[in-house]
Amino acid sequence: MLTKAIPTTHGPVIGAEQGAVRAFKGVPFASARRFAKATPPPAWTEPRRCTDYGAYAPQPGHAPQPGHLDQAEESCLSLNIWSPAGADRTLPVLFFVHGGAFVTGGGADYDGAFLAAHGPAVVVTINYRLGPLGFLQLHRHGLREANNLAISDAVTALDWVHGNIANFGGDPDQVTLSGQSAGASMVIALATLPQAKGKFARALALSAPGRNIMSADHADNVARRLIEELELGRDPSAMASVPLPTLFAAVERVGRRIADETSSGTVFGPVLDGTVIAREPRKAFADGTLRDIPLWLGSCRDEMVMFLKSTPPAAMIRTTERNVRTAVGDTGWERLLSCYRATARVDEDPYEALLSDAFWHRPMADLARLQSAAGGAVWLSRFDHCPALEPFLSQGPTHGADNACLWAHLPNFIDRPILKRKGGPMTPADIDVAAQFQTNLLRFVTTGMPDVAEAWPRFEPAKESLAIFGQPFHIVPLNEGARVRLWAELSTSPNDKNKMREAG
Repeated sequence: MLTKAIPTTHGPVIGAEQGAVRAFKGVPFASARRFAKATPPPAWTEPRRCTDYGAYAPQPGHAPQPGHLDQAEESCLSLNIWSPAGADRTLPVLFFVHGGAFVTGGGADYDGAFLAAHGPAVVVTINYRLGPLGFLQLHRHGLREANNLAISDAVTALDWVHGNIANFGGDPDQVTLSGQSAGASMVIALATLPQAKGKFARALALSAPGRNIMSADHADNVARRLIEELELGRDPSAMASVPLPTLFAAVERVGRRIADETSSGTVFGPVLDGTVIAREPRKAFADGTLRDIPLWLGSCRDEMVMFLKSTPPAAMIRTTERNVRTAVGDTGWERLLSCYRATARVDEDPYEALLSDAFWHRPMADLARLQSAAGGAVWLSRFDHCPALEPFLSQGPTHGADNACLWAHLPNFIDRPILKRKGGPMTPADIDVAAQFQTNLLRFVTTGMPDVAEAWPRFEPAKESLAIFGQPFHIVPLNEGARVRLWAELSTSPNDKNKMREAG
């Protein structure tokens, strides 16, 4: 059944009743030409039917969607809203930025109906431009608007939500910025921007990569190499008309050659360009810019397994080892590896555990320390449960295990059409851990605290509490154990600490 028309700044929209929730899918929040900043979409006057997901951002491995063959780039900037029907008050808002290594994914992989109904809360997922269309920095090469376009897309979506979400039952002053993987990096960058100030109340980042931002020099190197690959040296601006298959193929070739040259093993990401992103996000956390924003940082226990088992292994494996060796020396590396071998669980790969700590867990803990030291409230978590769903059945609680449970419609995992993963029935253990995870998230979205009973203490210098989502849910001290002591020993001087931070 269709909903009544809801007014927005660009025109009225009609959604569909989805059980106890109203769903509005494919709502345009902006339009954009290739390598140009987003602008308001063409306005409409007649109610627009928003019952199907809009076109997701062009990306390798996916043909243009039916109905969007000629306008995929211009029409991908849409968002999806799930709002409980019949709510008697304004509700908090979960604003989610999807992951996908900055090159793939879309809001259509995350059906927010279950979370919206059980919050109750209003859930929003967004699309933003990906790969070269969203992250290629061409403002020094004749396309002056082409810098941090994906970040600008997300800011524009946040502006739209701030201005319109009250019409869907949401409270614009109670928005939680959230994201996973690449989306978590986007959230960390977004949270520190003056353009976003006052438009969100709290932030959640799940599995943010250790290096949350690219340098301007790296971004310019990628742009120059791609211009050379496409033989556009005489007219770099001609890249705006290069066919997408040709552009994606050139990016793939360039990416393979330079991924090992980066500190993160990835080619794209938010860039410290001095304009859209003027400050390194960690500096903003350190100086207390976000001290009034409650923050939840999470990761999965075996983050690196997925990347080790990819074919070939992801470049971040090689770059992470190289970065750690640079920071602590070959002797320090061997000491770390020996320590991890001596303290490994029966089912643990010591090499993977070392890399997971270096690239994922330790950088998140460092960010928590910055937030706490500046006077902000922060909670730190690790997801140790292995969902009964591939790839986790064969890889354990690796990257994305928490996200699978977060978006589950208990008692089932949901399908992820863009990621090309099927859902399926959950085990009792899956249901137990997923319910705990969702409950804490919805409490955080509603109150700014993941656990109102104080069973999960804030992360503080005197007591670095780490919440473990498993069976049972429990709290452990982060700053104990042989591994922690060795990392501390290897980073005793200020210079070493800087190197260790860069290693992540």
